[in-house]
Amino acid sequence: MTLLVIKTANRRGMLHEISGIIKDYTSIEWVFVSIPSETERVIAMRLSDSLPISALDKLRSINGVHDVWASHEAPMELVGFDKEILRSILMRMVQSGGEVHAFLTKLGYEMGLSMASTMLRTKYEIPANAAMNKVLETAINMLVVMNLARSIENINLNLERDGNVASISLIEPFDLDAGLPFTRGYILGLMKILLKCDCNLDAIINKSKVNFYIKSNKSA
Repeated sequence: MTLLVIKTANRRGMLHEISGIIKDYTSIEWVFVSIPSETERVIAMRLSDSLPISALDKLRSINGVHDVWASHEAPMELVGFDKEILRSILMRMVQSGGEVHAFLTKLGYEMGLSMASTMLRTKYEIPANAAMNKVLETAINMLVVMNLARSIENINLNLERDGNVASISLIEPFDLDAGLPFTRGYILGLMKILLKCDCNLDAIINKSKVNFYIKSNKSA
């Protein structure tokens, strides 16, 4: 199985063009399309078999396709749930005690570690000078794919200066009202793998938008 994630312009006929290329090589088992903004889509697909490099090149050549990531090492099933019900349950869990908050942070952290590790192992080569930015963006997009955030407004990875090494803006992360334990853990897990260091994370909340600022703490 292969997990395929494609970031595209939000235009009519895009999914049809993408599917038209893929059907010549393998079967599509499921498709999930999210619209982070009025101008963008994130399309996630699980395929029954891997795609050759030539097929990925054809996908990248489609007008409006911004990014393509694929891996045969990351099969996944989408789990459907009502986000409002999940938020309600999460709030009750967090209010019941600090141990639940710590568990959710650890859960997010371990998922972040796993997601970044898997993406760095992808058999489809990523240029070395673009690897960290590409992996970070795709890993954060997975929060949208999994319906754990409504959209991404900004992602910036800057390893050339002191201070913040990364900043991420998310719209409506699912655990916003519960103090963001899972999302915080997930981002820190990603940074542990991508930057090979422990990081500090500050979050500034403005209504439904959360700006995360990540600073390097110490070398791992």
